Amino acid sequence: MTNKTPDKEHMRMLEALATVSSLAFMAVIDFLLAYFGGDWLDRHFETGDHTMRGICIGLAIVSLVMTYYNLIQRSVLSRDTEHKKDEK
Repeated sequence: MTNKTPDKEHMRMLEALATVSSLAFMAVIDFLLAYFGGDWLDRHFETGDHTMRGICIGLAIVSLVMTYYNLIQRSVLSRDTEHKKDEK
């Protein structure tokens, strides 16, 4: 029986899969918390109907976009550094 160690490409693929699958869960939880948390803040501070809810949902969207950007940037940078190592 041979003991194979996973290569870097396989590990990167599994890491990306884990991150992407967690993003769907994170998006749902973020938007639910933003919606109901913003509703609670609207009632607590007696602001307009959707003032705090809109702010919270906006922050959830920014958080999701930043997470996607970070994932893409990390995958691109890791490939660039690997290609530079291969060239040397």
